[in-house]
Amino acid sequence: MQENLIKQLNNVEKLANYTKIQRLLHHPFKYIYAMCFREFIYPKTKQEKIVTAPLFYGDKMKIALPASMDIYLTGGKTHTSEIRLASFLLKNLEKGAQFLDIGGHFGYFTLLAAKAVGLKGKVYSYEPSEKSFNLLKLNTEKQKNVNCLNQAVSDKEGEITFYQFPVIYSEYNSMDISQYENEEWFQNLPPLNNNGGGVIATTIDAITTKENFHPKIIKIDVEGAEDKVIKGGIDYIKQYSPIIVMEYLEPKRHNLPHQEAHKALTHLNYHSYIIQSDGELQLIDDIDHYLVENHLESDNIVYLKKR
Repeated sequence: MQENLIKQLNNVEKLANYTKIQRLLHHPFKYIYAMCFREFIYPKTKQEKIVTAPLFYGDKMKIALPASMDIYLTGGKTHTSEIRLASFLLKNLEKGAQFLDIGGHFGYFTLLAAKAVGLKGKVYSYEPSEKSFNLLKLNTEKQKNVNCLNQAVSDKEGEITFYQFPVIYSEYNSMDISQYENEEWFQNLPPLNNNGGGVIATTIDAITTKENFHPKIIKIDVEGAEDKVIKGGIDYIKQYSPIIVMEYLEPKRHNLPHQEAHKALTHLNYHSYIIQSDGELQLIDDIDHYLVENHLESDNIVYLKKR
């Protein structure tokens, strides 16, 4: 089944490389509607539009335009790092496996993992943003192997400050917004809750202890709290050596939390890898240099325990 899913994923990559004209010809109505909504309707109304998007493997999910337009038009996330991550997950999540999605957003990778592990597997997905969580919950309500929680994951349990942006930038929701202060979009679209809002946080150690949940792979996409997430999972990581996939930002995007998370994992005897186009791994020692050299703002880095 995994091989078939990977073949279907290749179609997403093909569509991602289309020109604007090719995209228009591929799905004329959807493309025109999505473009008009993003360029004309949303700037005036500031109201997102909930639509149903077919996924590359046949299932469907709800998204909020103008966010996730790539899923709406191609059936998958189309950034090269996300295509490679999807390929890696499909190759490494076998039936019956368990997966932890920290930063589930609308549920794209949560649903993909649920498809890969099957009904005998288990997926936990954590999303602190109330708006994003509502769609995540809606998208997974029929998935018996998925448990979604409207919580953040950090270094301690309790209430934390969390900033949320309009839906078009909802993937940037974060505990720390200093990384965005020099971005042009940030000047025009500051957080909806300028002083931050309180959300409940838990830790990897608490999740895996209380729920008797032992994920083989942990995906971390938390926009600047990576070091805290790792710190809150030290006991589990030491005991079970899970595969950790972490979004890692380039140096000029204030990536100190990523550097600290990398150091912590290195001290726990982990190696870091980039995901190649075929979903296989390549050892990488200097991640900052790799990102700068390849003009990448970010990439998904895989951490494996040294054998």
